[in-house]
Amino acid sequence: MQRLQKQLLPALRAAFPLPASHFSSRLLSASTATLSPTRFVDEDALVAACGLTGAEALKASKRLQKVPSNLDAALTFLAFLADFRLSKDDIAAASSRYPRFLHLKVDETLTSQVARLRDIGLSTPEIGRLITIAPCILSNPRTISRLEFYLSFLGSYPRVHSALRNNSSLLRRNNIESEVKPNIAFLEQCGLTTCDIAKILMSGSRILIMQPEHVKEIVACADKFGMPRESAGFRYALMAVTGISPVRVSAKLDFLRMVIGCSDAQLHIAVSRFPLILTYSEVKLSRSLEFLKAEVGLEPQYIVLRPALLGYSIQKRLMPRYHVMKVLNEKGLLKKDTDFYSMVKIVEESFFKKFLLPYHRSVPGLEKAYLAAREGKMFPEI
Repeated sequence: MQRLQKQLLPALRAAFPLPASHFSSRLLSASTATLSPTRFVDEDALVAACGLTGAEALKASKRLQKVPSNLDAALTFLAFLADFRLSKDDIAAASSRYPRFLHLKVDETLTSQVARLRDIGLSTPEIGRLITIAPCILSNPRTISRLEFYLSFLGSYPRVHSALRNNSSLLRRNNIESEVKPNIAFLEQCGLTTCDIAKILMSGSRILIMQPEHVKEIVACADKFGMPRESAGFRYALMAVTGISPVRVSAKLDFLRMVIGCSDAQLHIAVSRFPLILTYSEVKLSRSLEFLKAEVGLEPQYIVLRPALLGYSIQKRLMPRYHVMKVLNEKGLLKKDTDFYSMVKIVEESFFKKFLLPYHRSVPGLEKAYLAAREGKMFPEI
């Protein structure tokens, strides 16, 4: 409590010109009593005390202003959070996700929620991490039973944390008995293992919290790509088509067939190898294909067999590495069996070790030109 007092008092004094003794006594007592006249938590206090940006503070402040809330209540709640070692950044993240966060009252519901979290096995640090990504856990009693189910299904809090970080609505809007459990059972019938379903859940996919009828439509759509249901590709296809209507999927396939210039059979090969291609916008796909075909000179068949090329950024990955390949080729320094995809797919550290550092003396300025190109600058003549 005293640590939080030292951190917050200077900022709160600046935001609220009240006597210092007022803040000290209220923080130390952690009382829920109210003052008269009532004061609101305004944007200045949210920025100064909680680390919010101006835009985030304005958004949170508007929500708070709808219900009268005095400074005491906000101070009491912030003091309550001190036990969980939340930093300003943590509080800002929670407030951004849940604008009513700073309006929560330290009452029986709040303390009961924390007690229940401890009862299901969460440690104090884990509760603090949970509050940051799913602040609704403090105000909605129904979220505890949902959390308990996910802990049982995924096996540990770190795995649950990954799932919630990618999809916080898991705790807010779903019915375990009528949606989640039937969907898990159906996916298992389709050949997916518990491990497969857990990976889908942790990826942020919403498939488990959808209506079971919709999930069946998603599976039927993914089946059209001809991948074995037990394959990793089928799992990625499910994640790709989740949230995309069958009509939209058909339209995306027609678009890809046209811009790549390939047959239906070739397109199915591309989608089966990289299902996430269906999630990219037509604008991104068009620009990537134009660069790969017109600038790099790749044939449609080459792209079809390496569809992951379409997922990389032109500015950050494709263009800079193409220019490096071009320079090394012109100087006869590149091995004949080195193709464009082999240069694109490797991570940045490996690319430096293999294609930049060995030519530091023989091609001066190559590394600098590459880094400049990644920042959007023109690649110079070398």
